[in-house]
Amino acid sequence: MLTVALLLMPGSRLFDVAIVAETWATERISSPPLDLELRRCSAESGLVELTDGARCAADGSLAWAANADVLLIPGLANPDSIPDTKYLRAISAAHQRGAIVASLCSGAFVLAQTGLLDGQSATTHWALTDEFAQRFPQVDVDPSALFVGSNRLWTSAGVAAGIDLSIHLIRQLCGGKIATTVSRSMVMAPHRAGGQAQFVRTPVALKDADGQALHAVRSLLQEDPSQSRTVADYARHACMTERTFLRRFAAETGTTPQQWVMRWRVEEASALLEESTNSIAEIARAVGYATPVSFRQRFRAIKGVAPAEYRKAFQQRG
Repeated sequence: MLTVALLLMPGSRLFDVAIVAETWATERISSPPLDLELRRCSAESGLVELTDGARCAADGSLAWAANADVLLIPGLANPDSIPDTKYLRAISAAHQRGAIVASLCSGAFVLAQTGLLDGQSATTHWALTDEFAQRFPQVDVDPSALFVGSNRLWTSAGVAAGIDLSIHLIRQLCGGKIATTVSRSMVMAPHRAGGQAQFVRTPVALKDADGQALHAVRSLLQEDPSQSRTVADYARHACMTERTFLRRFAAETGTTPQQWVMRWRVEEASALLEESTNSIAEIARAVGYATPVSFRQRFRAIKGVAPAEYRKAFQQRG
């Protein structure tokens, strides 16, 4: 069983706490139970004061948090707050033990205070990245990413990006099929890549409710992923000029058609690697790569591992 600890500090943001409680819930009405134990861990006894006048009961100690498989850090109402050193020690102890440690929104400020992010890439809410960079110059701040991570340390951007990071971690730890059922239960897009832009002027389109530009790209890909298409092809299919199409696509997704298609191919391949017994060459063809070599290069560039290593990791978790 996977053990997951939410670090419940006084002044924690109610929304971040709710994200963890919902995304990592062991049971929900619209998807199978998750084989995990979630506890809200605090140095406080009784009810812990959150933002917006809310309070939450702790059901785990900091010692339990330090021994969990995953430790999640919500943002604080005031990013300049310095939490009790007991919380910082619990974070450091968990990571030293081998746990995955992840912060949501301004929780990156808490995580950075442990020193674990020194020399690492990190992100936080786009409105706080300048302040974060000034306070923690030893951290490589990525102001545009939805979430970033390495060395079992993860940080997410603001607000709903915490859901994206949680779904990503569930995908890594529990498999793509379970992550997809959780996403569907929460009425979320099945996947938003960590490198996707934070500040999108309109919401990223859901899979079943694509905007016109994204629908044109997705429909052509599903029709024949092996075809190499240009922006002109997509624009023509969407009945738009190329300029209008590019503007609409960026508004709907926060990225370019080429980048979106590249990630779509890799994510489709990821699902096949997780759930099928097809060979690497067969999967490469199925998602539109001309050769297994080009597929392996692109997959490694995005996922950080070769397709065979990715499949092996999921087989080991299974």
